[in-house]
Amino acid sequence: MRARGDRDLRGAGKTLVQTQPPVPRKLTRFFDLLCAGALFVVAVAGSMLIPKTYTGRIWIFGTDLAVLFTAMMNLLRIQNAGMRGVRVFCITANVAMMALFVALMASIGLSRTLANAQIPAVAGLLLLETGFSLRRAA
Repeated sequence: MRARGDRDLRGAGKTLVQTQPPVPRKLTRFFDLLCAGALFVVAVAGSMLIPKTYTGRIWIFGTDLAVLFTAMMNLLRIQNAGMRGVRVFCITANVAMMALFVALMASIGLSRTLANAQIPAVAGLLLLETGFSLRRAA
C-alpha cells in the first residue's frame, strides 16, 4: 500500500475495509416488489373471474378491490420508501386485509380454505407484505 495521495490504491473511501455491494437490500426489494405485484395480479385476475351467475358476486368484487388497493399501497410504499405516512397507511392496510382473510379462513373452516387455494395464498402474500412494511429501511 502506498501513502495517501492522489494515486493511492485505497480508492475514494480511503479505508482498508472493502465494502460489499448491497445485494441483500436489492434482493429484499425485489421480493417485496414481487409480492406486491403478485397481489396486484391476483386481485385483477380474481375480479375478472367472478362467475356472473353467483348471487354474492358484489362481495367478492369488493374484497378483490380491497386487495387491489392494498397492493397499490404496497407498490407506492416501495417506490417512496422515505415517506413515513405512506408506510403507516400501508401497514394499516396490510394488517386490516390480513385480519379480513384470517376471519374468512376461520369462518369457512379448514377444509373449504384448503379447497380454495387462492385464500391462503393471498393471506401468505399479505403476511409477507406486512413484514416488508414493518421492516426498517436501512
